[in-house]
Amino acid sequence: MPSKLLLIFSIFFISLITKAQTGSISGAVLDAKTNEGLIGAVVRIDGSQQGSQVDIDGNFLISQVAEGAYQLSISYISYATQKIKVIVENGKTTQVQPILLLEESKMMEEIVVKATKRTHTENAILIESKKADQIIVGISAQQIAKTQDRDAAQVVRRVPGVNIVDNRFVMVRGLNERYNTVLLNDALTPSTEIDVRSFSFDLIPSNTIDRMLIFKTASAENSGEMAGGIIKIYTKSRPDANSTHFGFSMGYRSSTSFAQALTHQGGKLEILGIENGTRDLPDNFAHRSILNGSNREAANAQFRSLNPFFDVRQQQILPDLRFNAGLSRLIKMGDKTLFNVTSVNYSLTHSLPQNALQERYEGINNNELAYQWRDNAFSQTARLGAMSNFSLPLGDKSRLEFRNLFNQMSVGETLVRNGINNNERIAFKNYAFRYESRSIYSGQLSGTHELADNTNLTWLAGYGYINRYEPDYRRLSTSRNADASDQPYKIDVPPVANPSLTQAARFWSALNEHALSMAVNIEQQTKLGHRELKWSAGAFSEYKTRDFNARWFGYINPQNAQIIEQGPEVFFDPQNISVNSGGVSMLEGTNYDDHYTAQNILTAAYARAVLPLSNKLQATIGIRSEFNQQQLQSRLRGSGADVRVNNPIFSPLPSLNLCYRLNDKQQFRVAYGMTVNRPEFRELAPFSYYDFNLNLSKTGNPNLKTATIHNVDLRYEIYPNEGELITVAAFYKYFIKPIEMAGRAAGSGTSFFFTNPNSAQSAGVEIELRKVIKGVLNNRLTAVANASLIYSRADATNLEGQLAHRPLQGQSPYLVNIGLYYNGNGFQANVLYNVVGKRIFVTGDQLGNQTIYEMPRHELDLNLTKSIGKLVEFKMGITDILNQAFRFVTDANADAKIDKSDKNWQTFNRGVLVNAGINFKF
Repeated sequence: MPSKLLLIFSIFFISLITKAQTGSISGAVLDAKTNEGLIGAVVRIDGSQQGSQVDIDGNFLISQVAEGAYQLSISYISYATQKIKVIVENGKTTQVQPILLLEESKMMEEIVVKATKRTHTENAILIESKKADQIIVGISAQQIAKTQDRDAAQVVRRVPGVNIVDNRFVMVRGLNERYNTVLLNDALTPSTEIDVRSFSFDLIPSNTIDRMLIFKTASAENSGEMAGGIIKIYTKSRPDANSTHFGFSMGYRSSTSFAQALTHQGGKLEILGIENGTRDLPDNFAHRSILNGSNREAANAQFRSLNPFFDVRQQQILPDLRFNAGLSRLIKMGDKTLFNVTSVNYSLTHSLPQNALQERYEGINNNELAYQWRDNAFSQTARLGAMSNFSLPLGDKSRLEFRNLFNQMSVGETLVRNGINNNERIAFKNYAFRYESRSIYSGQLSGTHELADNTNLTWLAGYGYINRYEPDYRRLSTSRNADASDQPYKIDVPPVANPSLTQAARFWSALNEHALSMAVNIEQQTKLGHRELKWSAGAFSEYKTRDFNARWFGYINPQNAQIIEQGPEVFFDPQNISVNSGGVSMLEGTNYDDHYTAQNILTAAYARAVLPLSNKLQATIGIRSEFNQQQLQSRLRGSGADVRVNNPIFSPLPSLNLCYRLNDKQQFRVAYGMTVNRPEFRELAPFSYYDFNLNLSKTGNPNLKTATIHNVDLRYEIYPNEGELITVAAFYKYFIKPIEMAGRAAGSGTSFFFTNPNSAQSAGVEIELRKVIKGVLNNRLTAVANASLIYSRADATNLEGQLAHRPLQGQSPYLVNIGLYYNGNGFQANVLYNVVGKRIFVTGDQLGNQTIYEMPRHELDLNLTKSIGKLVEFKMGITDILNQAFRFVTDANADAKIDKSDKNWQTFNRGVLVNAGINFKF
């Protein structure tokens, strides 16, 4: 199926590009006296609307020019306009001689030019990267439009040195996502996960993004919490004209679309990502003292009021559906103009992974297969998002902006597990019915003010909110003798007053997080002799609070009722919750650690100076001071003893960035920065969460320490022509007390928790290429490639039982991204390839808990876009053409290598996704 579709799209691609009957015109515009490029000069074809502006290197390019003879007009303020004649041939680029403009001799009246800086183009990103004081890479709205990317998670993997985990989380330079800081319109984003520090990039629709920048080196004005990178996402706010757009697409996923799957009953609004209370605990549901009290009739009446436990049905899975609509408006307000960009996005997607197999090995060298199971896990994800941004210029020197982004998302999952316990020769069939909703709001009010010549003041006030609600997560296990397949499965229920989360249980949890932030920055440019000095200073403050609550209830069978043999449809009838003979009961199993509250106060101040040491050498020096105080309140499981975390830490963070400009097209950078990485609330909380999908628990560690990182970077950059880039870089990082996820024994199972090894090192080289392939397809084919090779080593001699030396958890040893982009005659096509080297998913020990690696996986995507006039656009794409399995493998013999002797831990295939859609713009 994928190969046939690839062939069809390839034929379509070739047939369209062979119709091109155009050429291009290129050249340079220079000052006749100084021979310097005249940036911004306009080159226009007389009698047409076609033209171009001269770029930062003094060059211009006019593409898609029909065959024939033309006259060019070249103009620039205070220079005499010049005209030249050119001939354009089909499929060729006409290279004109450098155009030399002379200054007008006559006196000119003062001309005031008002313009808005365009930040969303590919060239704008390259220019911003070239002029930046530190190492940055990025992607523009213009480049995003050439892909089938639907959200920020898919967009960011196009950026050099970046890859995506679980289709949501970002890794920079192969480092764990915890080492990144994410800002939305310059405001810190709250973590969207309860277990780890991470931001879920799939919450931001791609068509709302103006640009995305990744800062790979530290600088005083940026957050001190980074080692991989600081990722800044800017959403659109300043349209050029009034417009309206909407689009619709459908997606077919192999092995999922039109298949039959088991699902469970939910609320009517879940198709919109909204939980309308269907799964809530009943109003005034009783306290634990009543539910576990001696009056069992009163307790049972409460439990019978819960929704049905085993309410399942078969359904046919429909194709994925996506819709987007938006408008851009320029609203006159007297002598001022209010700019507004508003958009709404909706998607309903489905997943039914194939070949989902998990295995657990024990015994000598972990060679004995103890457990094996296969999962049939159907999930439906609904997402409804809205963005509304306003920008109001207050004259020529001030501007206010108000940006808002809201996303409502839900995931409903039904999982059926069939497996065998070889140790006890028990076959089991387990079920899980899970629903999760997430709400995220991010709002920023900001101002930009020019106080005087070359002095600018910016300020920002931000608010962020995260809600994560997991209502009525139902799990049950059934079993029978593995050698008696004719026997029915029996419901596994504890016979004593000790309910189990891993058997027949119901779980509710709710998390609410609020974050308030404020920032102010001032920047001034002054003269230092004949050179320009730039300095800046600022302050930042954020206050964040979190409240987490969980309750759970489990079935018990104190009367040893035989109803456990009658199947879940009968067993979970509410009328069976009874003190009568043959009945079962329920108890609340909520633990002391199932609740925690937390607060974090971060205040920072910085000073930075950009010093021109010579005509070619520039130094950016800075110091940032951060005071952070983390507090958390909870209790220990079992004893109920108070847990009080209070970690006030002051961190002085110096940084240095040197840039030596060899010429207009080449420069060399050296950078050093000291940064930190702080534990997240969940990583500190003693709360233990049972993950049914992996059949293990995840627990925090109140004794975690803040990590300190020393970062050194070297980078050589070449900018051959407009839109082109070549870089070679090397980096080194030294971690003191890095934060890692490790595995350990917990009762009869396994628990993942968080630790601080002594130290770690990471060193690597990376190359990046963006190049127009000349002489091919009328110079309309662009290659984008980047690759990283990384070595890491962690020193865990302070952790009892762990391997003393091994790679850093979460660090990939290599990354490769390659893309080919074609753009011409209203047709765009691209082929994208990505692979990430194996990395440690969780560290093990020498006590039987094996280190688990996530193995490499090759991904290949194809995207096609065809415009019909200026109003209609068709898009088609194939995602994950190779459909390679996701594989997690254990290092069974603990030799820090993966070979044939090592064992499978988990594997599954997601399937190939084929999308087709249409967009309209008016």
